[in-house]
Formats: sequence, C-alpha cells, structure tokens
Amino acid sequence: MAKRLTDRTIVQVKAGSERKEVADGKCPGLYLTVHPTGAKAWALRFRSPIERDAHGQRKAKKLTLGPLANEATDDEPQIGRPLTLSQARMLATGALEQVRRGIDPTHERRLEKAASRDEAISRSVNTVDAAVVEFLKRYKGKKKQGLRESTRLLTAHYLGIKPDPDKPGEWKKSGNGVLGHWSGKPLASITKSDAITLLDKLVDDGHGVTANRTLTNLKTFFGWCVKRDMLTASPVAALDAVAEEHSRERTLADAEIVALWKAADADGYPFGRLVQLLALTGARRDEMREAPRSEFEMAGAPVKLPNGTIWQGPLWTLPAARAKNNREHLVPISPMALEILKSLPRIGKSELLFTTTGDTPISGLSKAKERLDEAMRAELRKSDPKHVWKDWTPHDLRRTFYSGLQALGFSIEIAEACVNHTSGTLRGVAKVYGRHKYLAEKTAAFDAWARHVDGLVNGRAVAGANVVAFR
Repeated sequence: MAKRLTDRTIVQVKAGSERKEVADGKCPGLYLTVHPTGAKAWALRFRSPIERDAHGQRKAKKLTLGPLANEATDDEPQIGRPLTLSQARMLATGALEQVRRGIDPTHERRLEKAASRDEAISRSVNTVDAAVVEFLKRYKGKKKQGLRESTRLLTAHYLGIKPDPDKPGEWKKSGNGVLGHWSGKPLASITKSDAITLLDKLVDDGHGVTANRTLTNLKTFFGWCVKRDMLTASPVAALDAVAEEHSRERTLADAEIVALWKAADADGYPFGRLVQLLALTGARRDEMREAPRSEFEMAGAPVKLPNGTIWQGPLWTLPAARAKNNREHLVPISPMALEILKSLPRIGKSELLFTTTGDTPISGLSKAKERLDEAMRAELRKSDPKHVWKDWTPHDLRRTFYSGLQALGFSIEIAEACVNHTSGTLRGVAKVYGRHKYLAEKTAAFDAWARHVDGLVNGRAVAGANVVAFR
C-alpha cells in the first residue's frame, strides 16, 4: 500500500532517466509526477463514470491538476496553477466526488478551457495576436508551396508564439518575440515608430542578428496583412536591416572538441547526447533534436548505387520535408554514432529520440548550453589555466565537422555531400543523384571523422584517420 506523501518526502523524490509517478496513500488516485528534468506536478487517475473502453470496462482517465508549488499560498487552489500537497488533495477529493456523482471531471475541464478560449478569442479580434495566428495558419510562402514545419516554427519564434502541447494544432504566446512587446494591441495601431523601438532595444541588448531576423519576419507578416486587406500599408516597409552582420567562421580546436565531448558525456541524456551526435554527424541542431526513431535504420539498410552496386549499413534518412534545402539527406551512421544512438532511452511510447515529455522534442537548450560551457571551461583549464574562452554555437559544430573532413583529406564535393549543402559544386545530373553517388564516400568520411574524434578524446594517435576501414 502506498505511503502518505509529506512535504519532506516530496522534496526527497529525485528525478530519474524516465518519468515516474509516486502515489499518495492518503488520497486514492492522487500522484506526484516527476519528470527526468526534475519538474514535479500533480495528477489524478480515476475510472470514468460515463466512458467505457474496448472491453466494456470503465475507462481509465487522467486529470492533470497542476505543477508542484515551491511555497505555500493562501490563494484558493485552481487546476493549472502551482499546488501544495494539501491543495492538490483538496482538488483531487473534489474531482473524485464528481466521479461519485456520475460526472467525468476531464469533460468539465475541457468545457472550462473551451469557454475560456472562446472568450479570449472574442477579446483578441483585430489584435496583433489574432493576426499572427492567422498568418501562421494561412501563409504559404513566396512560391505558394507551403512552409516547411521548421520554417513555420522559426517564424513563430520571432513573432512570439509556440505550439501548444496541450492543444495540437493551436498556438500559445511564448512571452518573447514580437508579441512580448505588442500582445493585445490592435493590429492597425502599430506604427513605424513602434517597430523601430522594438528593433533598437534588441540591438542595444546585443541581439543585432535577432533584430534583423525579426524585421525580416515582420516585413513578411505585415505584407501578408496588406494583401489580405487587414491593413492599408505595412509600417515596416521602409525599414532596412538595423545591425551589421558578419559571417561566422568559428570552428572548435582539438582541445575544445575534447572538452566539449567530456562535458557532454558527463551531462548525459538528453542534451549531452544531442551535442555528441551533432559533433559526429554535422547535422543542423533541429534536424537531430526533432528526429523520430523511424528515420534511423540502425540494423542496416540496403541502398542501390548508380553503378549498380549495393551499399549496406546503418543509415539515417533525413526526409526532404525536414531538411532546410528540401532535399533528402542520407547519413551513413558511424560505429561511434551508432553506439550513442542505441544507448538513448525511450521515453514512454514516444518515437522521438530526444524528449523529456514523450510528446515534444526537448527544449531549454540555452540553459543546457550554459551548463556545458561551464564544464568545458573547467576541463580546458586543467591543461591551460590561462585559457581564453571563446563562445560557440551548435552550428559551429557543423562547421567544425565540415572543415575537419577537408583537413582529413576529403574533397569539397564529399564534405558538401556529408552536410547536404546545395552549392554550385554539384550541377545537373550530379546534383540529382549526388546523394546516392557519394554514399560510399560519405561512409568513409563519417567513419574517419568519428575515428578522429575518438582519437582526440581518448588520447590515441589519429594519424591515418582518413584510412577507410571495412565494416
């Protein structure tokens, strides 16, 4: 029988590699949910008095009550708000009383949310908020072919909204971006002066590139509003880029690769393993972060090459719909990367490689990077107490991979094929068949780079890292 939860035992419950639930012995059905991230929340499990499952039994249901409160409060407990143990028991007891009277509390909660949403929508008509949501729903891009999901999410990020995990297909405010400044304002009230104030603040805070990207998205958004007769003119049409940009050339030195790898190894799943796979594959951050397991054939996949031979090996097939350049990308998986992929835990029944909720890809990467940076600094100072720190981004790992292949003796054509670049190097038929034509060569390149990284991390000689090893 489950023991009664106390404030002390709640604090003592530690997060594990998988989501877990701790039952409260005092209130039947009440659970403390503990996520791998350490976040804690309350939920109630019960049998619906009105729904039946496929076997005719009362259907098992779950009512999410709210996150664990960090401190006590005298406020009336409400579903969705932080709750203490006593408040969670109070709400759970009330919900169980509804069940006893033949009412399913999840139905009641759904009706409350719908009423609240309808009220919010009625208040937000003709606001910037409503226009942004409509824009992301209907904008098809300059070529009218529809936006890639990654592009739509990035646009949403700059405009200040994100997908609502509780309501598939709907959006909610992120608290940042454009709506972080203009939420609730009538669309027609936004002036050029408002836009200049917003962009100047970003520049003054040291986010010049973000300011330029925000302006680009605002031009597209307001232009779309004009075409839809929602505005007579765009308030940002006459504005130019507000900050000077320089092309990044940052690559990680060998010592930094070693420090990064050790820091990531200590950090473990999910962020550490994500960084390690980015370093080994040269993939874009979100290509790997959002990857489902179905894209990976770890047991090996046969691919017929243009010369009629068959290539066989572990393979990651990045579909065109998720690639930045809308081209399918075949990534031979090196033994080192394969070992990491096989070690990744499965969260519930989720198909995502990197998730803590089981429903959405991991987030909070900026905080994770700060943690990795600190560990990297400590590692680098072991060998060089006067080491001068240089910041890096996940995309710098891609550039390090690309330049590293060339340093190992691989041609530009092979290096570009490995990162799915579409430059002028490949033309005509070669551009169409290159992804298969270079599969054998890409295998050698990925394997050589993995051996190079392994040699650096483990202190082994890496001379001849570009020698092809038979699998």
